[in-house]
Amino acid sequence: RPEGKGARFLCGVSPPADQDPDCRDNDDLDVVQCDLFDEVVWPALYERCEAFGNGKQVACWAGFYDYNTVDQNGIIGPHPDVPNLILCNGFSGHGLQQAPAAGRAVAELVADGQFQAIDLHRFRFERFADGELALERNIV
Repeated sequence: RPEGKGARFLCGVSPPADQDPDCRDNDDLDVVQCDLFDEVVWPALYERCEAFGNGKQVACWAGFYDYNTVDQNGIIGPHPDVPNLILCNGFSGHGLQQAPAAGRAVAELVADGQFQAIDLHRFRFERFADGELALERNIV
């Protein structure tokens, strides 16, 4: 996505699984694989749009990618065991895309006690115990 002035773009990629270090805290993030831009990101950008032909990496960083490891989808709805706790988490990279709808859904739960605009029942917390996962098949 465009970021700031000067036609800068923010993009990224995870290392291949066999090269992805096992990180447990921020101290483990010292190793940043900046070469992935030239090897993976830039070729993909250029293939899709030749205007990225002169694109250069300005900076790189490593960080934790927070997501629901069970089915890679968000959790929206009341917690079954904690009264007055409504969950809206576990979205991974989809969080920014889904934030407006998720926010509206939570507002409906708070104000009306149920979903109104869209039934998001399939993203409830209990789906894990019920074996009704909302499997995400398009994680990249």
